[in-house]
Amino acid sequence: MAFIKKKKDLPALTKESMLMYKRVWNTYVASKWRWLILAVILMLVAASFDALLVRQLKPIFDEVFIDKNRASLGTIGMTILVLYFLKGVFSYSQSVVMTKLSIRVIADMQRDIFKRLIRMDNAFFQEHSTGEIITRFTSDVAMVKDAVLNSLTTFVKDTASVVFLVVLMFFQSFEMACVVFFVFPIGIYPVVLCGRKMRKKTKRNQEANEGFFNLLTQSFKGIKIVKSYCTENKEFEELDHTIIKMNKLSFSMACLHALQSPLMEFFGGIAMAATLGYGGYQIMQGNMSPGNFMVFLLAIVAAYKPMKNVASLHMRMQMGVASMQRLFSMLDVEPLIKDVPDAKELLVSKGKIEFKEITFSYDGERDVLQNVSLTVEPGQTVALVGHSGSGKSTLINLLPRFYDPDKGQILIDGQDITQVTLESLRKHTAYVSQEVILFNDTIKNNIRYGSPGATDEQVIEAARAAAADPFIRQMENGYDTLLGEQGSGLSGGQRQMISIARAMLKNAPILLLDEATSALDSRSEKIVQDSLEVLMQGRTSIVIAHRLSTIVNADKIYVFNEGKIVDCGTHQELLERDGIYAQLYKIQFMKKDG
Repeated sequence: MAFIKKKKDLPALTKESMLMYKRVWNTYVASKWRWLILAVILMLVAASFDALLVRQLKPIFDEVFIDKNRASLGTIGMTILVLYFLKGVFSYSQSVVMTKLSIRVIADMQRDIFKRLIRMDNAFFQEHSTGEIITRFTSDVAMVKDAVLNSLTTFVKDTASVVFLVVLMFFQSFEMACVVFFVFPIGIYPVVLCGRKMRKKTKRNQEANEGFFNLLTQSFKGIKIVKSYCTENKEFEELDHTIIKMNKLSFSMACLHALQSPLMEFFGGIAMAATLGYGGYQIMQGNMSPGNFMVFLLAIVAAYKPMKNVASLHMRMQMGVASMQRLFSMLDVEPLIKDVPDAKELLVSKGKIEFKEITFSYDGERDVLQNVSLTVEPGQTVALVGHSGSGKSTLINLLPRFYDPDKGQILIDGQDITQVTLESLRKHTAYVSQEVILFNDTIKNNIRYGSPGATDEQVIEAARAAAADPFIRQMENGYDTLLGEQGSGLSGGQRQMISIARAMLKNAPILLLDEATSALDSRSEKIVQDSLEVLMQGRTSIVIAHRLSTIVNADKIYVFNEGKIVDCGTHQELLERDGIYAQLYKIQFMKKDG
């Protein structure tokens, strides 16, 4: 289910964890160094204003409150106003720059993930659910960004603010500053412990989110099945169970977050009490002015929030480590099917296809194909027939290398398909499956998909050949009609005709038709079949057909049974042998007759 195997959680911020942070930094942040330097400068300037503002309290107490010097009141007030204005300008500018940087980092991460996933083989998508993948794109990316960039803001701005205020404290009273900074570090250790627990809970929470997305996806995609089997309550109960699990984890994480403030406030209170006692004694002894004391006291107050943010930095980074593990587990996956080094372009001069002793298994245990060999001569139309599960569709899926055989070799015009580039191989094949895939786009763009340079006239011509033009023109916006997800709003036959039109427009020399007319009614099937026969002329075609009447004119028919070829010949030859093919044909003929 998950990309990463369950393993014992690593101790807090180990070398491995820091290497992950370094990788994110080098890959996604360092290249944007101009924005980064600008942001850091703005942070440092903005942080300095906290100490400058606190420093203005000394003349207020000593000159205005104690010495009653009214003349300096206006000057001090104007200085404070200017400082607050400048602090706001620099804080706003820093926030805008970091937001711009964050957006770019997220975009780069999502591009890299999509680029990696779109090149993965079919087996990967069968192993990992849609909800699992979507979680990586959304919450994991956001959490990594938060851990790296928001932590950077905290580390630079808040740490600088604390440093400036600490320096101010030491200038006011070295002894009191030493007392304060003996107490505060004691409060850091409990926060570190909270951070370790937070990473474990974050990982579990992300896995719960995956389950939530999975349930939503399968429920909405299978809504017809849900309704037809009246399982709405069952789906709701499963979702409710997941929501309860997520809520428990969220509550637990919120409790850990909430625990930070009381811990920091408690130790801050100790520091404040020690400061008041010692400072009051120094004032009474005449060793410190009230102004110096108030500056020191308010410096502690001003340092509380940035110090708390710095203390929580560890917890935020721990949460980031959990998401980085999940994110890199995806980015580091290598597709099983990819171009070999020095792969050549496939050159199709004739279109001869050879399957040599092919054996294949999906799970590594049960062979779906067993030592299958067949040849399709240039320009021939070869049909594959047999019972469901006999291996016909699997064989077709091996030709564009959706999967690679466990044993054996596939040649096109004498070229081993594992030695040519995937792009050139798939550009020379047009594939129409019984499972129609349409995109949330216009009808025109769905037909043009894979042939982006095709003109509108060529799109319309392909639609006419696939018998799709009449129903498309009857739609409100014709070819510019926007289809919903998976072509919602169209019948199964209409979706199939658009899929066939797409393959016709591609005009590839090799055609793979897997139950291409299975969803059409008899009238539409006859029209499309006539168009396909015209299209197949001069091209090498492999056809799988449930309705045997559609392949009676095939040059050769191979009969599959339990992953093996058990017979082959023309339609007439196979009928005369009275084997599996003849039995299938008689059953269909009787059904039609009946």
